[in-house]
Amino acid sequence: MRLHPDTALTDTPDGSVLLNRRTGRYWQVNRTGAHTLDRLLAGESADRIAADLAARYDIDAARVRADIATMTENLLTAGLIEPS
Repeated sequence: MRLHPDTALTDTPDGSVLLNRRTGRYWQVNRTGAHTLDRLLAGESADRIAADLAARYDIDAARVRADIATMTENLLTAGLIEPS
């Protein structure tokens, strides 16, 4: 996956902000969401990221995978990212 060409991504102390320059709408993701998005944009699989986060935070990997899928779907629907 990759950022849509009309998306600006800016890191903040609390995570990242994605701006859809066509609509002026923006999305904010927390630090974990920003870290996850960075890894997805680098080509890592959601399953690998979920396994790492589940181990790091001692939480259920299936829940993390579901959260990643929800975030990804929301960003796709908003036109901020696209399949590569």
